[in-house]
Amino acid sequence: MKKLLLALSTLVVTSSASTIVVSCSTKTKKQNIDSIERFLTAILHSKQNDQEPWTNDALEAELVNQKVDVTGGVSVKVSNEIKEGTFTNKQQSIVFIGNGTSKNIYKYSGSITLVYNFGGNKPAPKKKVTKEELTTTITGLKNFLDTIYFKSKNVVKNTFVSNANIPGTPAEGVVFKTVKVTILKSNESPDPSIPKFTKFKLNGSIGIKDNDSEYYEFDDNVTEQDKAFICEGTIVDSVIIEDKVITKATESINNWIEAKKFNDYDDFKNKLLAQQKEILANEQIAIQNITNLGITENNANINSLYWTNQVSVNLKANAGYEFSKEVIENEQHKIKTDIEILKIESNPLKWHVLTSRDKKYIEPQFIQFNSAVNTSKIQKEYLTSQQITQEWNQENDKHQQKQFVESLNIFTGDDKDEKIAKFVNTQYFTNTTAFNYGSDASESLFKVDEILFFDKSQENLNKNIESVLGQTKSLNEFVSTSKTLTKTTIKNTQNISYYVVFLTEDKDGNYKAANRTLNFLFQQVVMVD
Repeated sequence: MKKLLLALSTLVVTSSASTIVVSCSTKTKKQNIDSIERFLTAILHSKQNDQEPWTNDALEAELVNQKVDVTGGVSVKVSNEIKEGTFTNKQQSIVFIGNGTSKNIYKYSGSITLVYNFGGNKPAPKKKVTKEELTTTITGLKNFLDTIYFKSKNVVKNTFVSNANIPGTPAEGVVFKTVKVTILKSNESPDPSIPKFTKFKLNGSIGIKDNDSEYYEFDDNVTEQDKAFICEGTIVDSVIIEDKVITKATESINNWIEAKKFNDYDDFKNKLLAQQKEILANEQIAIQNITNLGITENNANINSLYWTNQVSVNLKANAGYEFSKEVIENEQHKIKTDIEILKIESNPLKWHVLTSRDKKYIEPQFIQFNSAVNTSKIQKEYLTSQQITQEWNQENDKHQQKQFVESLNIFTGDDKDEKIAKFVNTQYFTNTTAFNYGSDASESLFKVDEILFFDKSQENLNKNIESVLGQTKSLNEFVSTSKTLTKTTIKNTQNISYYVVFLTEDKDGNYKAANRTLNFLFQQVVMVD
């Protein structure tokens, strides 16, 4: 109340200062009472007993107490009709009338009608469970029973009980109201290697969970028939899978892998999943999932056209079968193996392309190798082992980098040296290598004299890449047969990735291609001289 009084007294002072003069006489225009609507509302809702409505006398006395005006300045007419509120249990309509005229000292004229909300907040409305949601719930239950097999009758009877949650895709707030389990006949086989399947029937109705009835209710048009369900499930006496089945499956997968080369990891994964029935040739098991464990390197395989990619193939038991405890504990159903892939899809290496005065500088010395990323580390090791690249001069790397930048003729003017010195200390030289810049001529070194860029969206991409790896041809032959781009024909180098093959020129003017393709993401850097 004291806070209200203080706020209101401030309002009154302000109102007095804002009195509008309409003539040179002493008559003044009274302030309309709707100008203090906010304060009147605050007074209404400051009532200590918020469970009861206001009376005329009590409210008029409170207005005087709060210094809104003197006695008789403001009259009120409270409604005796108490209605249900929008957000509260009750509400009351109240009219405030300012009795001020030019002939009295009262402050306000006019009238305003306000609503007093009282009686506590109304509870949130119950969520309606619709016919459509019941249909979805029953369909989800049937789909669940079609895909899940139970190990015993006791598990079934303990799962499907009154007030239990409904498996599948149930509507919010619903459970089994009634449910009955009926065991049907079995299809037992004399062959012990074939699992025994027993059908069971469920019938009952859907209801609202006991403790949630104040939050949920069925929509008005939901009938008892809409709540009813009948469906069937399966109990299986599983057969333990013998170890030799897993051993043979492992051998079959490895033999299939050894006989193939793959375009990339996704190519391997898709083909294995599509052909798993023929490869495994056993109805007891299937492939659960395949995981890419990343690029690795086999030094004995360094001259291959293909990267070594480690993968994990996890087997699962089909319905009616299960792995033994020993198999699971020893993770015999998890097969780790290597595949050979033509292209690395993930984690492309970042390649900064410098642009200056409408010219592009696509130099491998601006390729960044992140040693924290295994894929990047492996690709750098490959380039180093093939003598395609080497580290900057360890004794004075900045001096060598300055010489390299100067050879590009990007910077000019009297302060050229200062500009170059500043540039070689930027992020663009972080984790880069020299790519044989400044090295002595040697037949063993692979100097990058030209580069082939393969658009990832081109037709016959894999065939075109494979056709150039390790080959020696003229540049025109490479371009015409593989539909590739070169340093002079590539246009788009901003936030786009390409597969790249490096070329080195021989003494006859032909070019020899490196034996592997690498994955790069190009980012342009605008240079200001």
